[in-house]
Amino acid sequence: MFEIGFWELVLIGVVALVVIGPERLPGVARTAGRWVGRARQIVSTVRSEVERELQIEEMKRTIAEHDTAEQFRQLHDQIRTLESELRSSVQSADPRTAATPEPLAPPVETAAPLPAASSPPAAPAATPASPAPAAAAHRD
Repeated sequence: MFEIGFWELVLIGVVALVVIGPERLPGVARTAGRWVGRARQIVSTVRSEVERELQIEEMKRTIAEHDTAEQFRQLHDQIRTLESELRSSVQSADPRTAATPEPLAPPVETAAPLPAASSPPAAPAATPASPAPAAAAHRD
């Protein structure tokens, strides 16, 4: 608080001894010591209260920045939005709820019968002779 060295204290003591006198000097010194003690106590109390208030303000600021309840609400709203979008897309893709398109071909029971085969199946085409026996004959 006050930066008073040894020689400054000696000078203050000599001046106090001359001004106050040797009879009243011990009482005045005690009173001055009490005042200095009270002043230090008040300063330390005020300092600790100010520091505590600053910490409280910092915590409030931190809480306001990281408001988990608000973040939870935003996340919950996003989940609900995604859920409703997912439900609507599932309902539109569900064949039971989707509009049924017209069939491309009639059902099997009502389809016209296939024409009966009136001609006999075609005979297999003549296969050409394999070149292997002919190639063996030319080797000699």
